[in-house]
Amino acid sequence: ISVWWNFGSLLGLCLATQILTGLFLAMHYTSDI
Repeated sequence: ISVWWNFGSLLGLCLATQILTGLFLAMHYTSDI
């Protein structure tokens, strides 16, 4: 179960990173225009 928990937390971390990166890029491009 610990293996699946680590996999889930890693997947969540990747998802959070993608969301933060997407928001940062969106704000950067909108402010640039």
